Amino acid sequence: MLTRREVLAGMGALAVGACAPRRPAPAGPPAEVNDVHSQLNRTRVYALVQPTSAAEVQQVIRAARRDGRAVSIAGGRHAMGGQQFGEDTVLLDMRGMRRVLSLDAEHGVVDLEPGIEWPELIDELVRMQQGRDRQWGIVQKQTGADRLTIGGSSRTSSRSPWWTRPAQRGHAAGRRTPSSSGS
Repeated sequence: MLTRREVLAGMGALAVGACAPRRPAPAGPPAEVNDVHSQLNRTRVYALVQPTSAAEVQQVIRAARRDGRAVSIAGGRHAMGGQQFGEDTVLLDMRGMRRVLSLDAEHGVVDLEPGIEWPELIDELVRMQQGRDRQWGIVQKQTGADRLTIGGSSRTSSRSPWWTRPAQRGHAAGRRTPSSSGS
């Protein structure tokens, strides 16, 4: 039989444990992701989320911050070397955000979402400019792979002169960079 002292000590431990911060359980089983090239970077993430709007990205980042979770971002999953996914993070799969929002046909600046891949961008630019005498095109893209997202390409090429110099006639340029604060 437990003594009064043992019961009180156990109740105190339960009260302290109830107040301790804890991370919420995942809504479903953790997801496993990998890069598309080497398939050597299998990583278990806490949650895999594919937002379709900037507002959804903001919600996910705020919730992760509130829950003490780190956030990883992926698109075409072409990065290799283990840096593309964080173990036990909330992974934002940006491929749900793949629209061309606008094209400034006068200055060659395209406003787009980060999950669009190169072939989709090129097809959409051709469609948007049908019937125009002068059309914008692409100067250069990375590697021989096509299924790279613009968000990933711009991140890895952010020091490239192609992202920092003004557009030249006949070559579309531009990007929108999200804030780390979720805004």
